[in-house]
Amino acid sequence: MKVMGFHHLSLVAPRNFPAAAATAMASGADDLLVSAQVAETLEDAVTDCAMVFGTTARDRHLQWPILSPAQAAAEIENALPDGPVALVFGREQAGLTNSELDLCQRVIRIPTDPDFNSLNLSQAVQICVYELQNVLGRTATPQHDGGGDRDRMATVSELDLLYRHLLESMTMVGYFDPSNPRLLERRLRRLLNGSNVRQSEAQILRGFLTAIDRKLDRDAKSAGGGDET
Repeated sequence: MKVMGFHHLSLVAPRNFPAAAATAMASGADDLLVSAQVAETLEDAVTDCAMVFGTTARDRHLQWPILSPAQAAAEIENALPDGPVALVFGREQAGLTNSELDLCQRVIRIPTDPDFNSLNLSQAVQICVYELQNVLGRTATPQHDGGGDRDRMATVSELDLLYRHLLESMTMVGYFDPSNPRLLERRLRRLLNGSNVRQSEAQILRGFLTAIDRKLDRDAKSAGGGDET
């Protein structure tokens, strides 16, 4: 990260941190470890991000929009004015889980030989930040203004609130059965994450859902009152 000019490192539930071995291996970049932010969950780490890019080397049952590192770098440049952007890398051995990918709007896959696609974590990070540095410039200092007067992208936390509100409303009208969810929850996540939802659009949808919820509540109370009389 540091050799390409990036300095904002977040660690999710590290098994051993701080760690003397990690500091020794950092070879002069140990200041990134000292300033690293530590989060208990990935959701906590990316909650205020305008966009989240996850990395994976394998196919999933539900496919996300897949980009090469160079394509992702171009999208990241476009998203930065809306707020922070996160590149998420999984565990050395297992990568990201499906539930962790559910928090990502895009998926990065490094093109490799299909018969041998093994890259260790440091290699994957180096390739991605190299492509990003090529786009952002030698200083590689992300510039964002939180959107200003622009209708910025909905953050991860705003998308999560919309997602949960949709599930609640779907449950109220009998469309969604929490005891037999099938793949609806993950498909709904993919729909929202892949749709470039803007803050104003998320507010419109949540306002509409709130109106539906209130109407259902009024109808239920009216029906209950009618039964009593």
